Amino acid sequence: MTLYPRMAVVEQEFPRPRVEAVGRRVQECLGGGIPAALLRGKRVAVTVGSRGIAELEAIVRAVVRTLREAGAEPFLVPAMGSHGGGVAEEQTKILADYGVTPDRVGAPVRSSLETVCLGKTVDGLPVFMDRNAWEADGIVVLNRIKPHTDFSGTVESGLLKMMVVGLGKVDGARMFHGRTIAYPHDQMILSISRVILASGKILGGLAILENAYHEVAGIEWVPPTGMVEREKQLLLRAKELMPSLPIAKADILIVDRIGKNISGVGMDPNITGRWYRIHSRWQKTPDITRIVVLDLTEESLGNAAGIGLADFCSRRVVEKMDRPATYLNSVTSLNTVAANIPLYYDTDREMMEQVFLSLGGVDRGNVRILRIRDTLQVNRFEASEALWPDLRSHPRVTAIGKPRDLAFDESGNLLPGLISLND
Repeated sequence: MTLYPRMAVVEQEFPRPRVEAVGRRVQECLGGGIPAALLRGKRVAVTVGSRGIAELEAIVRAVVRTLREAGAEPFLVPAMGSHGGGVAEEQTKILADYGVTPDRVGAPVRSSLETVCLGKTVDGLPVFMDRNAWEADGIVVLNRIKPHTDFSGTVESGLLKMMVVGLGKVDGARMFHGRTIAYPHDQMILSISRVILASGKILGGLAILENAYHEVAGIEWVPPTGMVEREKQLLLRAKELMPSLPIAKADILIVDRIGKNISGVGMDPNITGRWYRIHSRWQKTPDITRIVVLDLTEESLGNAAGIGLADFCSRRVVEKMDRPATYLNSVTSLNTVAANIPLYYDTDREMMEQVFLSLGGVDRGNVRILRIRDTLQVNRFEASEALWPDLRSHPRVTAIGKPRDLAFDESGNLLPGLISLND
């Protein structure tokens, strides 16, 4: 009997627009983008979030340098809602893990959970903002534009949501997520962001687009006037650049690592097809029967929100999990299912045996398995033999490597795949 099907590395190609020199591009965007009178001698807050944006350190450093050359006094504000366990010091540490420290980017970090209320929207929703940012002379919003992980709309993850939830800290995050049962996500983002933009504090936004290889594909300065409409347009472009797996159905997806630096829910549902809402989860395309998670990134600082989208996980994930931080994130977003701990076992070998048993009476040699490093990069992945015929005929697939077996170490844990973290 075949213990496990053979695997092979598969390569696929996506469109690959790239910004070759991000520092120069940032300087081009900011230079002249803000009237000099709004910068000279002014204290300017720059938002930095908790997502793993490509070349984030270089981008932030270039923003700081350009603002200083214009006569401003920039400082950084962690704009990440309740992430970092809702603790100011932990939010600073998240930035440090990305290389965003005062020494490396040239500006101080001012981290606090204290907010001010700017008033209410036409719907009666309170609007919160980080006090340090509010007390600055102006704010530069820096964020990536991309499809969100738990809702779709005319605006999703980007500059506007950074202002609404990120700059709103724990107060803003709780208010926003607490109303998502009654109001559509994008409607709230638009309504709340209009109040923030009307305050006059926002100098503009630096919008970042990434390609399917997790590289910077575009950087654009978006002035406050017209920001709403421009973000809608940039979201459409971001969706065109999104990667995807070239299969419609699989039995098992092995995810080497999840994390808050990878996706808001650890692994992007736009890639896995596994979505959640409040008390339930469901599967879209690709249709995957069992999802297995092997590890949690160090940058997550123990926040394993999203682990509940898996069916099985390694013991390593559970041991690295910071339950209070994970629970705070999940309760704040009203997605408690995202913090549910999947089935886990002492070794990966025992876990994989149970995964196969959970599929029922399937011939193991024909089980359709995918293995990815994480959901940020799927241009290279591993696939089992049953998937090779379909993959060979897929227009994006350029190569299928030599077969190999799933291998375990002496402790019974899966060895890194050929798509390992050092690739």
